[in-house]
Amino acid sequence: MIRKILIPGRPKFTKNYEAAVASYGAIPVVSLSEPSIEDYELLILPGGGDIHPSFFNQTNTASRNMDYELDKVQFRFLDLFVKAGKPILGICKGMQLINVYFGGNIVQNMTAEQLAVHSYENEDSYHLIFFNTLSPMPFKNGLRLFPGKLQVNSAHHQCIDHLGQGLTTLQYSLDYIPETIAHISLPILGFQWHPERLFYNGKDSLGPFLHYFLKDS
Repeated sequence: MIRKILIPGRPKFTKNYEAAVASYGAIPVVSLSEPSIEDYELLILPGGGDIHPSFFNQTNTASRNMDYELDKVQFRFLDLFVKAGKPILGICKGMQLINVYFGGNIVQNMTAEQLAVHSYENEDSYHLIFFNTLSPMPFKNGLRLFPGKLQVNSAHHQCIDHLGQGLTTLQYSLDYIPETIAHISLPILGFQWHPERLFYNGKDSLGPFLHYFLKDS
């Protein structure tokens, strides 16, 4: 069976996500039109510019490349999938959208020391992340998905501040930036890093997570 995966974004910025989904054998659908969610098995919230700070009750101090109309659409799609209990993957900005949706907020600009690790100029930064042994594991065989430590790519100047209700941090960096979050009871997972453009053994590292959410569909 061919699975359809919804990606709410602007097509010129979603090519990496589309390629990763297609390489898994699913059909990526990039759309900003409100969906019939029964047609889709998974929502991917992609990376992009910063969330408009009004969504987490702040004024703008350091956010940039904002797209308020896109934010509204992505929050609407997220709400539809949450209420339907359908799987959601958030990547970079997408993870931050998940956090804000559940009542968390965002650091609008990290410290200079943090930016030296996590930010980038023309290409990704790379650094280690570590599994949070104190976090509840909402996924079966979770340690196979989330090893004790992992080398990941990084391309962000913002990060999660307060974690949203029902969310837990599964992986974090050496400077304790949340790198992977999950909902403790819903099929929701977020990465601050970019698995769709990180490859191990010739395969993008998004594949195992797509498989996890779609294998029983």
